Amino acid sequence: MHSEWRSVATCPRCGAFACARCLRQGPEGTVCATCLEREPLGQLPWDERAELGMLKAFWRTCFGMLMRPTETLRGVNPDAPVSSSMGFVMLSAIAGFLTTGIVYTALIGVIMGLVPETETSGADPKDVKLWMTLGMAAWTVLMPIFSTGMTLVNAGLDHLILRMGGVERGFSVTLRAHALSQAPYIVGVIPFVAVYAAPFWAMGLRVFTYRTLHRTSWGAALAGALLVPVLSCCLCGGVYGAIVFAALKSTGQV
Repeated sequence: MHSEWRSVATCPRCGAFACARCLRQGPEGTVCATCLEREPLGQLPWDERAELGMLKAFWRTCFGMLMRPTETLRGVNPDAPVSSSMGFVMLSAIAGFLTTGIVYTALIGVIMGLVPETETSGADPKDVKLWMTLGMAAWTVLMPIFSTGMTLVNAGLDHLILRMGGVERGFSVTLRAHALSQAPYIVGVIPFVAVYAAPFWAMGLRVFTYRTLHRTSWGAALAGALLVPVLSCCLCGGVYGAIVFAALKSTGQV
């Protein structure tokens, strides 16, 4: 303990007075650094996947994040290897997009089979049906990979904003928080749900995970979680508007 510093709290484990620099977040609340070393930070089910099994650990973690995020994250280790976080992101993406992709692929195959041959602009109907179905199947396979890669990029951008907001913990903490916020994508086992609803649910949950794991303010967490998506939407909307304006101007309609 630092005797020259003013004590701000009492450790609930040993009863010692502790200054602000010596306080740590333990499973039951704030404890002193010495007691925390005796009993390390808690773990999520995902951290125990070697004992529980990957799918069981994934399900328990997602369920906890969706139903009781405060209790699930209380006292857990805020840090984790990048590979662990990326594995959770990949499973979330598979759960979010696989079922919907399979259903879309089947629907496209059925719909294209009902299209009259005269409406295929002279192309071979079998080829059109084949390529449309293969295209949707390719989307089903590639979307989880693309989503995982974009998560890594977005987490990096979020971390830059969080650092500007004063957080001191490393990128691996941001990536872990970002990965855990992807838990809502598990509802994607129900076709069409995750594609449209999960991104907004995950965005709200991300504010909470950033605040909890980084131990920062609500303002910094909100900026870290929402600034990149909002700016991305504005950028995409601006580019689209510029393209439309240029097209209309070229035709003399503007």
